[in-house]
Amino acid sequence: MQTTPSDRLPSLRRRLAAIGIALAVAVLAVLGAMLVSGSTTHRVVEDSRIHTVPRILERQRATANLERLIRFGWITATATSAHDWRQASVTAQALAYHPSLSFDDEVRRQVMTVHAIIRQVVGKRERALTLRTATHGGGSAEAQEQDREARELWMPQEAILVSLQGKLADDGVRLMVERFDRVAEIADLTRQLAIGAAVLILLILAAATLIVWRNLLLPVLQVAQTMRGTLDGGAQERSLPSPATAEMAVMQNAAVQLREALHRAALRETALKASEQRLSSIFATSEAAIVLSDAQGQVMQANDSFLRLIDHDKALDLSLDHLTHGDDAAREAPLLRAMLNGETDRYRLDKRLRRHDGSCVWVDASVRAIRDGDAPPHQFVTVAIDISERMRAEQELHFIRALVDQSADPIYCLDPLDGGRMVWANAATCRHFGTSQKHLLTMRIPDWDPNIDAPAVEAMWQNPEPLSTRVFETTHRVAGGDIIPVEVSATWLEHDGRPYVAGYIRDIRDRNRMLMAVRRSNEDLQQFAYVASHDLQEPLRMVASFLQLLERRYADRLDTAGREYIQFAVDGAVRMKQLIEDLLAYSRIDSRGLQPQPVDLAVIAQAACDNLVSAIAENGGRVSLSDGLPMVMGDQPQLIRLLQNLIGNALKYRAPDRFPDITVSAQPHGDTWIIAVSDNGIGIAPQYHDRIFMIFQRLHGIAAYEGTGIGLAICKRIVERHGGEIWVESQENTGSTFKFTLHAADTAAHE
Repeated sequence: MQTTPSDRLPSLRRRLAAIGIALAVAVLAVLGAMLVSGSTTHRVVEDSRIHTVPRILERQRATANLERLIRFGWITATATSAHDWRQASVTAQALAYHPSLSFDDEVRRQVMTVHAIIRQVVGKRERALTLRTATHGGGSAEAQEQDREARELWMPQEAILVSLQGKLADDGVRLMVERFDRVAEIADLTRQLAIGAAVLILLILAAATLIVWRNLLLPVLQVAQTMRGTLDGGAQERSLPSPATAEMAVMQNAAVQLREALHRAALRETALKASEQRLSSIFATSEAAIVLSDAQGQVMQANDSFLRLIDHDKALDLSLDHLTHGDDAAREAPLLRAMLNGETDRYRLDKRLRRHDGSCVWVDASVRAIRDGDAPPHQFVTVAIDISERMRAEQELHFIRALVDQSADPIYCLDPLDGGRMVWANAATCRHFGTSQKHLLTMRIPDWDPNIDAPAVEAMWQNPEPLSTRVFETTHRVAGGDIIPVEVSATWLEHDGRPYVAGYIRDIRDRNRMLMAVRRSNEDLQQFAYVASHDLQEPLRMVASFLQLLERRYADRLDTAGREYIQFAVDGAVRMKQLIEDLLAYSRIDSRGLQPQPVDLAVIAQAACDNLVSAIAENGGRVSLSDGLPMVMGDQPQLIRLLQNLIGNALKYRAPDRFPDITVSAQPHGDTWIIAVSDNGIGIAPQYHDRIFMIFQRLHGIAAYEGTGIGLAICKRIVERHGGEIWVESQENTGSTFKFTLHAADTAAHE
């Protein structure tokens, strides 16, 4: 039986239906894959926006605050001005509680540890400031020791904070690299799906065109025009011939779906570009220096922080190999080879980068490789943090340690909880004991001090006062078994919550020999004074007595010259006797003095005036005692003699044209009083201000003014015995003011 074209129509329809079904299935499959890819892209973008970007930002904020914490902590430990380090300590402690440092428990725990150390540093700085204030602004050794301990207490904390910075920077780099890799994979997949979809659709369309070329030419052309309009972005729909309306409707529907899919893909591409822009913004605004380089070390991209670090305007013509200092490049070469060989994906080291002006800057560099699978790295990401301040601090610390180790005095540190074991000693201490530092660090106090046993060591540290210092004399067993006398300073201090005792050791053999020589000299002087007071005065009394007897018995036989000669001899004997008595008084100031105690200076001044009442009346003088003369520490008889000598001199050296007017006053000066005895006498030329306090020094002849020239020397000796100073302020013909210092009674009582 013959068949007709109409009989073949259903078969054609079935073929067209099969082709339409195949086309629809293929398009739907591709569209489904693209939808899945779009959904994945959307999730990655959303995850970057919600999770990755905030995590990178919070790590950058934490890194910046850690950098500030390092800077303010260093200022707290090293600044000279109390205002600077106090303000820095407040800022540092506030930074420790900043919310940006609370996102990670480990970071929070280490920052709290640093916060506690800062508080200890502040405590030591405050104690050093208190010590300097107590010494009127001086740089006492105890205050310097506190400052040094504060710096040493802070140094390890910088390493902790820098390590945290490095960890946060590594985490940020890792997040960015992982997100870039994921975005790149999705972009590649989307591009491949688009190419596959286009190729598949073109193949199906070509097959359908060949099948229906003769039978459905016009409808197929109309469908082709519709598809072309869809690919070109047209929105116009074309009607299909009635015989093929259903098939054409399927193809038209597929074209509409393809247009929507392409539109969604365009939207996803726009979102992906926006995400890349956000990541680029983070890269550009990071406080840390970030560099992207190729396998040859050529800089491909660098943020502004890196350009500021190396002081360059652009980085594309730079090479990290040329920027790295030669010595550091040699240290970095093995690490770079290990990364190129696939043994590691990252490394970290401290190195120097050359700046534009030729200087170098120290950085903490973290380098990570970017590779495709197991292939060699094709790019490197380097994160660098400026650590120049830390390196300078470490160099200063090494310099200070070298200075201490070069000290001529033995300096030591003991552990009181371990029987007084030596835990640190400088080179002078090793020379003192004649042993090596290794052996010295195993020794305890009883091993070198025969006066102290183990129970005595335990008793020494009962109820110590923080930063209290004891200075005492003992003996040490040194090299060869010799026992020598020493002076030891011991200061109680704490470090990391553990007590220590530090100080110095001083060999006092030479000092003791000098003291013995001084004692012998004093004994000889006292013996001389005894001889002068007894053996020398007796012949003088005999000479004077016999001369006076000769004058009385033979006065009628002597002429005027003879009697004058006898009078000269008698006067000489009397002056010699007075000179010996004054010398005896001078020598007994130290040996016969009383223990100083609180005395009323007003009572002392009045007693001196009472002793001089006749001289005051004879000269027509007036002595005024200022109100509020203080209580001072002193030997009352010696202070009476001091003021009596000064007031007596004012009466003796009066101006011939006016009556003596003398004033005794006092002025506080710290923990001492400045006592002033002023007069309106003849005055003293400035060139003689120091000479008048020397023994036997006279500015006038014996005929003009009586005296032995020892009175002011006695005054100086009395003031020096009381721990004070004496001086004169005077001009000729204008009067003189003698001033001396004495300790206040209440201050001495507290001491």
